[in-house]
Amino acid sequence: MPGDIPAFKSPVGEARYFAAYDAALGLWPVPCESIDVTTDYGQTHINACGSKDALPLVLLHGGYAGSTMWFPNIADLARRFHVLALDTIGEPGKSVPTRKNASKRDMAAWLVGVLDELGISQTHVIGLSRGGWLALNLAIHAPQRLRKIVLLSPAASFIALNRFFSAIVGSVIHIPTRSVAKIALYSWVTKGFMVNEVYAEQFILGLQNWNWTMGTNGYSGVMPSVFPDEELHQIKNPILMLIGDHDRLNPPTVIDRAKQMIPQIEAEIVPCAGHLLSMEQPERVDACVLEFLTGRRVEI
Repeated sequence: MPGDIPAFKSPVGEARYFAAYDAALGLWPVPCESIDVTTDYGQTHINACGSKDALPLVLLHGGYAGSTMWFPNIADLARRFHVLALDTIGEPGKSVPTRKNASKRDMAAWLVGVLDELGISQTHVIGLSRGGWLALNLAIHAPQRLRKIVLLSPAASFIALNRFFSAIVGSVIHIPTRSVAKIALYSWVTKGFMVNEVYAEQFILGLQNWNWTMGTNGYSGVMPSVFPDEELHQIKNPILMLIGDHDRLNPPTVIDRAKQMIPQIEAEIVPCAGHLLSMEQPERVDACVLEFLTGRRVEI
């Protein structure tokens, strides 16, 4: 993998991760096209599907999850949009960073660069966890590039990351064993939910083999943090926020703060779901998201 920053600890680990990534992409029930675009921050890999004549919809995955995580949702989304699922640069995936994203402005500039290279003037965006934080950050720095925004369990956007998150990240960084990585994965879902074993293998290998020294706390540059009130007040784009009722990062009270900062936000609690709610309750999440994006009720 070319690039000035070694993304993985070793070539062997990188190869194992990519094999697992390709296997997880095989879970997608619709054909997809692999696209690579180059920005000032490196090469961004995109898995695209759906009609190219449809409105664009950018998907931003959760931290270290990779764009393959959308396998439970992609068929519903691709029937109505030209879906572009990005591998966030600076995290496990097929994107190739060549510099660190040192600020929130850098993170927004990276996404703007991707949209420019794709020839997209405006797009809907769905972001889960860190991806939700990235979507809000883009709305603050380049609102004209966005139509509607969907936030799924956004990380640290309205309330600070808690000790649980810090403990999980610290454990994976300092004890990157398979068992610890598996515990980290299952800490994000409700008790008893079984993550698809093919996808779980990719996620676990990503945590194990990622070069955690390349960025602060394992991220290439900026750790998600609460946006100041004045930044959130700037956001005028229509927003839907969905929170799982067992989400350890976002208690239900986060909705109150979100509505105080962004009055036009629509919010809903998804029952029987944790932080990875799009994976745990795909039919419910897809129905809510598509109704919001299309403006009409959609049968799933």
